[in-house]
Amino acid sequence: MRMLLTSGGLRPGPVLDALVALLGKPIAEARIAVVVDAILPFPGDKSMLLRHLEQNRSLGWAEFDVLSLFSAPRSVIESRLRSADVVFGYGGSNHWLAHAWRTTGFAPLLRELLDEKVYVGHSAGSMIFSTRHAEAVDAFDDHEEVAMLQLTEVAAAAPLLDWVVLCHLGADFMPEDAERWAAAGTAALGAPVWFLDDESALLVRDPAEVPEVVSGGRWIRYDATGAVVDSR
Repeated sequence: MRMLLTSGGLRPGPVLDALVALLGKPIAEARIAVVVDAILPFPGDKSMLLRHLEQNRSLGWAEFDVLSLFSAPRSVIESRLRSADVVFGYGGSNHWLAHAWRTTGFAPLLRELLDEKVYVGHSAGSMIFSTRHAEAVDAFDDHEEVAMLQLTEVAAAAPLLDWVVLCHLGADFMPEDAERWAAAGTAALGAPVWFLDDESALLVRDPAEVPEVVSGGRWIRYDATGAVVDSR
């Protein structure tokens, strides 16, 4: 398993270096499939999506594919995902992205791909693997988003990790008390949580093991009580 769970996507520095090491070959020889379902339910301007796609494309991939899991017949989507060296889960709503993998019937394929490909998560794309996905809605008060998406069921796309990822530590749009909010939510959840800034990522090779931190910035690791057990 080669999972790189990022907050801010593929940025020059330790995170991008980690991806190249996971690939075992230059980006110029690798193909990427970017799954954008997480952002599609939200109305309004999509300039940020376009900027992020261009930033990723400019890394020089041999093939740069962009797809929605709902966008084509099952056999076509499966072929495109299987032909990629990197499956990239773009950000937006982690709940909708998990829903997309499950309701299209591609969740078993995702689990298979995790053992065959490099998976990179960007924000929401990093947040769809926790066994505590549903409980986190209550713990971190995501009810408004779930209601907006009209989801009657919330669950992980592939429930592999016994911890939760939070993203965008220190971002301008985060509240000033974000660390206190994260600690309180973690205590309510009763499971470990990693809070990453946009220069940080978690490298997962074995879901049962503690992930490796890849970072040029800040991150916090909370235990199940909400206490900080490690940080930078």
